[in-house]
Amino acid sequence: MFLLTRSALATAQALALSFIVGACASAPQPSASTVPVGNPPELAAASPSGSSVLDGVFTSGQASRGEQRFRQVCAACHSTNEFRGGRFRIKWVGQTAGDFFDFVSSTMPDGDPGSLSLEDYANLLAYILRLNGYPAGEEPLPADASALRNIRIEEAPTR
Repeated sequence: MFLLTRSALATAQALALSFIVGACASAPQPSASTVPVGNPPELAAASPSGSSVLDGVFTSGQASRGEQRFRQVCAACHSTNEFRGGRFRIKWVGQTAGDFFDFVSSTMPDGDPGSLSLEDYANLLAYILRLNGYPAGEEPLPADASALRNIRIEEAPTR
């Protein structure tokens, strides 16, 4: 059995640490020309550019059409309680309207995802935003996921 004295152990630890530091220092580092400038795509949702659901990004009429469609298609499996309040905040605040649109249009209705028109999905999103206390505005929510990615979902004002 091999035993190390405290001094030998300290020396071995110092050697190991210097080896690790040296290896890290000699590893290739990215040059300034390879470092991306601006926000990486995964942080685009956190970008301050674009608008927010607090800005009135859907119309009242659009939300009403979404409510009708919800009753026709979604209510057989879902309650509106699933999409409002704390449940909505936990899942969607910090995301974009595009994230929500992509999720719903690619997973719903169950058994036939993507079968509604893009306008129907935008109307449903407008309805859910209204359920959560977001204000209506003058322009309808676009039925285009890439445009919706510029709209941040933020905490709704308390009622």
